[in-house]
Amino acid sequence: MCGIFCCFSKSSEPHSCLENDLLRSLQKRGPDAQSVLNINTVSATFAGFVLWHQGVYLCKQPMESSEYVLLFNGDIFNLEALTDASGISDTEWLFHKLSKCSTDGEILNCFRLIEGPYCLIFYDKLEGNIYFARDSLGRNSLLIENTKDHLRILSTSRSNDENKNTTVELPPLGIFKINIKNFDKSTVFPWHHIDDYWKSQANILESVCGIKLFVEQAVEPYWFSQQSSLEKYTFNFYSFDAQELSAVQLYDHLLKDKEILEALREFSSLLENSVKQRVQLTTKVCAKCSILPCNHSKVAILFSGGIDCTILALLADKFVDKADSIDLINVSFQQANSELENWNVPDRESARQSLTDLKALCPNRTWNFIEANVTRKTLYTNLKENIKHLIYPLNTVLDESIGCAFWFASQGYGLLDGSPFESNAKVVIVGSGADELFGGYIRHKNAYKRCNGTHEDKEKCLYEELEMDWQRIPTRNLARDDRVIADSGRTPRSPFVEENVVKFARSLKPRQRCCFLYDDGVGDKLFLRLYGYKAGLTTPTFLKKRAIQFGSKIANKKENAKDRSLYL
Repeated sequence: MCGIFCCFSKSSEPHSCLENDLLRSLQKRGPDAQSVLNINTVSATFAGFVLWHQGVYLCKQPMESSEYVLLFNGDIFNLEALTDASGISDTEWLFHKLSKCSTDGEILNCFRLIEGPYCLIFYDKLEGNIYFARDSLGRNSLLIENTKDHLRILSTSRSNDENKNTTVELPPLGIFKINIKNFDKSTVFPWHHIDDYWKSQANILESVCGIKLFVEQAVEPYWFSQQSSLEKYTFNFYSFDAQELSAVQLYDHLLKDKEILEALREFSSLLENSVKQRVQLTTKVCAKCSILPCNHSKVAILFSGGIDCTILALLADKFVDKADSIDLINVSFQQANSELENWNVPDRESARQSLTDLKALCPNRTWNFIEANVTRKTLYTNLKENIKHLIYPLNTVLDESIGCAFWFASQGYGLLDGSPFESNAKVVIVGSGADELFGGYIRHKNAYKRCNGTHEDKEKCLYEELEMDWQRIPTRNLARDDRVIADSGRTPRSPFVEENVVKFARSLKPRQRCCFLYDDGVGDKLFLRLYGYKAGLTTPTFLKKRAIQFGSKIANKKENAKDRSLYL
């Protein structure tokens, strides 16, 4: 994960806005190298802060030639398929590729090929064009601020009176192009076709930033347009008359169906490849070591013990070097309005139970179970001083709770077997996206149950709820989580939010992802739970879904999640 910053001043007067607290926030994201480039002819500043993962040597940013400047934050996971050059970093490859483009169409063709989470800023000095974007799934954070003084594009900002109500999370609508002769209009090349949600996000961007958007041809990434096995499966969880069976009997019954088994095999292949990429594409040494051998953890997993993260831990074991440990970080908070420090919260208990399954299935792995315990005093001190700026520009009680939980977990400080311990991992694996893809939220169940009509009507309501959740995940979750986790100097990676995994999951009908005829912990995320059960994860398979804010006890149940936080 890197921190990137770009500012174009609208005044001929000296302009500096990269200093003090903002500079430190960006440095935390990229602790391995930093560089600042000033282009005085256009009053522009570019700055890059690098966390090194790919390439045989560290690639500093910004990258510059006589014609172009590139800032890139992310990972190109299919780089081997795109180049014969070994050992090159994804940033260096992309810069050389873009530098050869002479038209917008050639630039779009370049981005059609790329798979992986990223955001970038690419400046054409000769034409005065600024290209910037978040990837089509919106996994990494990029903010935009357009004021009377400057246009800023950056990974993270600061909440203060000067920029309040002017900062927007750039929606992943496509590739934007602004010419420095007019900062108030932008061309946008949409990733995909335009729908009503795309238009609503575009309207917000236009109204807050005062930038008029002009839509041109769509990018249509190759992974999205490829022909695949879309809708090739016909199984229907609702058609199995098995409500009288126990949960275990039901799952055993479903796993006798050949079509379900084939779908699980296809999904397994895709998810395994996603996990493999995300745990292996990093340096061979941890954050604290500089020479080999290093058998410290390079990978940590935010671990509540639920089915999502436990599946990811099990798969990580297949692809992480057997000599390395893997960190499992579990966070617990002192309950609101309580003087007692009781760390045995629901997520701590479920994590210990699921850890027993992992140890049985992976007996040769060293699992570092790190217990992060946070008092209310520590919580609010860090929230006021730092975390509120990382959550910005989001501002709800829910953003506060989830943002703080992820921040403290990703810091990697806690107890290991009762002794103080700090994770040295450079990669943090998170289970984001599983609930949105497979129907894990109570609102999905409510959409089905509360719909008056036929089963087809109910499934349509559920489908619409799932689609809405998927469209909103870049705005509601991914960008915020990127900012709070990357503040630890680690890179968040989400194996469920991978191009081909997403394409497969969304090709399944709602009736093939979940089934609300059954109890919570059985029918929600049924496809994913079946996958975990088949893999041998008997304990986490049947644990009920708990949101992290409740499982860790950070949330105050007297507060409304949608209300404006008093601290943000």
